[in-house]
Amino acid sequence: MVDDKPVGDIRVSDVMAEVGKAVKPATVSTEASLKNAVEAIVENSETRKVYVVDSEGKLKGTITLETLLRHAGYLLGVRSTGVTSLLRMLAEISDDKVTEVMGKSVKVLYNEMLVNVTKLMVENHLNDLPVVDNNNVLVGELNGLDILKASRKFWS
Repeated sequence: MVDDKPVGDIRVSDVMAEVGKAVKPATVSTEASLKNAVEAIVENSETRKVYVVDSEGKLKGTITLETLLRHAGYLLGVRSTGVTSLLRMLAEISDDKVTEVMGKSVKVLYNEMLVNVTKLMVENHLNDLPVVDNNNVLVGELNGLDILKASRKFWS
Protein backbone atom coordinates (compact mmCIF):
# COMPACT_ATOMS: atom_id res chain seq x y z
CA MET A 1 0.00 0.00 0.00
CA VAL A 2 1.36 3.41 -0.98
CA ASP A 3 0.08 5.07 2.20
CA ASP A 4 2.31 2.86 4.34
CA LYS A 5 5.57 3.75 2.59
CA PRO A 6 7.84 6.78 2.48
CA VAL A 7 7.77 8.44 -0.94
CA GLY A 8 11.28 7.21 -1.78
CA ASP A 9 10.25 3.57 -1.30
CA ILE A 10 7.24 3.52 -3.64
CA ARG A 11 7.57 1.35 -6.73
CA VAL A 12 5.61 1.22 -9.98
CA SER A 13 4.14 -2.09 -8.79
CA ASP A 14 2.76 -0.37 -5.67
CA VAL A 15 1.01 2.29 -7.74
CA MET A 16 -0.39 -0.21 -10.20
CA ALA A 17 -1.71 -2.37 -7.35
CA GLU A 18 -3.28 0.59 -5.58
CA VAL A 19 -4.78 2.28 -8.62
CA GLY A 20 -6.00 -1.05 -9.97
CA LYS A 21 -5.39 -1.72 -13.64
CA ALA A 22 -8.65 -3.39 -14.67
CA VAL A 23 -8.20 -2.34 -18.29
CA LYS A 24 -5.16 -3.70 -20.08
CA PRO A 25 -3.32 -1.47 -22.51
CA ALA A 26 -4.25 -1.67 -26.18
CA THR A 27 -2.05 -4.25 -27.89
CA VAL A 28 -1.56 -5.79 -31.31
CA SER A 29 0.76 -8.50 -32.56
CA THR A 30 3.81 -7.82 -34.70
CA GLU A 31 1.85 -9.27 -37.63
CA ALA A 32 -1.08 -6.87 -37.24
CA SER A 33 -2.14 -4.23 -39.74
CA LEU A 34 -2.62 -0.56 -39.00
CA LYS A 35 -6.33 -1.22 -39.24
CA ASN A 36 -5.95 -3.63 -36.31
CA ALA A 37 -4.05 -0.93 -34.41
CA VAL A 38 -6.83 1.58 -35.07
CA GLU A 39 -9.43 -0.90 -33.85
CA ALA A 40 -7.40 -1.62 -30.70
CA ILE A 41 -6.99 2.03 -29.78
CA VAL A 42 -10.63 2.88 -30.54
CA GLU A 43 -11.85 -0.03 -28.38
CA ASN A 44 -9.65 1.06 -25.45
CA SER A 45 -10.62 4.61 -24.52
CA GLU A 46 -8.14 4.71 -21.63
CA THR A 47 -5.04 4.85 -23.79
CA ARG A 48 -3.64 6.90 -26.63
CA LYS A 49 -1.09 4.28 -27.60
CA VAL A 50 -1.06 0.81 -29.04
CA TYR A 51 1.71 -1.50 -27.90
CA VAL A 52 3.13 -4.00 -30.39
CA VAL A 53 3.96 -7.34 -28.77
CA ASP A 54 5.30 -10.63 -30.07
CA SER A 55 3.70 -14.04 -29.54
CA GLU A 56 5.19 -14.25 -26.04
CA GLY A 57 3.80 -10.85 -25.03
CA LYS A 58 7.20 -9.16 -25.20
CA LEU A 59 7.08 -5.46 -26.01
CA LYS A 60 8.48 -4.70 -29.47
CA GLY A 61 7.31 -1.13 -30.09
CA THR A 62 4.72 1.57 -29.61
CA ILE A 63 2.35 3.33 -31.96
CA THR A 64 0.89 6.59 -30.71
CA LEU A 65 -2.41 8.09 -31.75
CA GLU A 66 -0.44 10.97 -33.22
CA THR A 67 1.52 8.56 -35.42
CA LEU A 68 -1.68 6.92 -36.66
CA LEU A 69 -3.16 10.32 -37.49
CA ARG A 70 -0.05 11.52 -39.32
CA HIS A 71 0.25 8.29 -41.26
CA ALA A 72 -3.38 8.49 -42.31
CA GLY A 73 -2.87 12.06 -43.45
CA TYR A 74 0.15 11.15 -45.55
CA LEU A 75 -1.58 8.23 -47.20
CA LEU A 76 -5.05 9.60 -47.74
CA GLY A 77 -4.81 13.36 -47.80
CA VAL A 78 -7.35 15.74 -46.38
CA ARG A 79 -10.91 14.63 -45.78
CA SER A 80 -13.96 16.32 -44.36
CA THR A 81 -13.68 17.10 -40.68
CA GLY A 82 -15.35 15.21 -37.89
CA VAL A 83 -14.63 12.21 -35.73
CA THR A 84 -16.66 9.78 -37.84
CA SER A 85 -14.81 10.77 -41.01
CA LEU A 86 -11.51 10.46 -39.20
CA LEU A 87 -12.27 6.95 -37.94
CA ARG A 88 -13.42 5.85 -41.39
CA MET A 89 -10.23 7.25 -42.91
CA LEU A 90 -8.07 5.44 -40.38
CA ALA A 91 -9.94 2.16 -40.86
CA GLU A 92 -9.07 2.24 -44.57
CA ILE A 93 -5.40 1.74 -43.75
CA SER A 94 -5.80 -2.01 -43.73
CA ASP A 95 -2.73 -3.36 -45.54
CA ASP A 96 0.08 -1.42 -43.85
CA LYS A 97 1.76 -3.33 -41.03
CA VAL A 98 2.25 -1.96 -37.53
CA THR A 99 5.96 -2.77 -37.67
CA GLU A 100 6.32 -0.19 -40.45
CA VAL A 101 5.27 2.71 -38.24
CA MET A 102 5.91 1.63 -34.64
CA GLY A 103 8.50 3.48 -32.63
CA LYS A 104 10.88 2.29 -29.98
CA SER A 105 9.16 2.12 -26.60
CA VAL A 106 10.36 4.11 -23.63
CA LYS A 107 9.42 1.57 -20.98
CA VAL A 108 9.81 0.98 -17.27
CA LEU A 109 10.17 -2.13 -15.18
CA TYR A 110 7.33 -3.21 -12.92
CA ASN A 111 9.57 -2.95 -9.84
CA GLU A 112 11.21 0.39 -10.76
CA MET A 113 11.21 3.12 -8.13
CA LEU A 114 8.37 5.57 -8.74
CA VAL A 115 10.61 8.60 -8.21
CA ASN A 116 12.80 7.47 -11.15
CA VAL A 117 9.77 6.93 -13.37
CA THR A 118 8.29 10.30 -12.47
CA LYS A 119 11.59 11.98 -13.30
CA LEU A 120 11.70 10.15 -16.66
CA MET A 121 8.16 11.26 -17.47
CA VAL A 122 8.75 14.89 -16.47
CA GLU A 123 12.09 15.26 -18.24
CA ASN A 124 10.85 13.63 -21.46
CA HIS A 125 7.33 15.15 -21.48
CA LEU A 126 5.66 11.73 -21.33
CA ASN A 127 2.12 11.16 -20.11
CA ASP A 128 2.23 7.38 -19.96
CA LEU A 129 4.66 4.50 -20.17
CA PRO A 130 4.42 0.79 -20.85
CA VAL A 131 5.34 -1.33 -17.84
CA VAL A 132 7.22 -4.58 -18.44
CA ASP A 133 8.49 -7.40 -16.26
CA ASN A 134 12.10 -8.58 -16.18
CA ASN A 135 11.50 -10.59 -19.39
CA ASN A 136 10.21 -7.53 -21.28
CA VAL A 137 6.63 -8.87 -21.18
CA LEU A 138 4.08 -6.07 -21.16
CA VAL A 139 2.18 -6.08 -17.85
CA GLY A 140 0.38 -2.75 -18.04
CA GLU A 141 0.55 0.97 -18.61
CA LEU A 142 1.38 3.63 -16.03
CA ASN A 143 0.15 7.13 -16.67
CA GLY A 144 0.63 10.46 -14.98
CA LEU A 145 -2.84 10.39 -13.47
CA ASP A 146 -1.96 7.11 -11.72
CA ILE A 147 1.05 8.82 -10.15
CA LEU A 148 -1.01 11.80 -9.04
CA LYS A 149 -3.64 9.54 -7.48
CA ALA A 150 -1.02 7.57 -5.60
CA SER A 151 0.90 10.64 -4.41
CA ARG A 152 -2.00 12.68 -3.02
CA LYS A 153 -1.05 11.91 0.57
CA PHE A 154 2.26 13.73 0.07
CA TRP A 155 0.59 16.99 -0.97
CA SER A 156 0.29 18.80 2.31
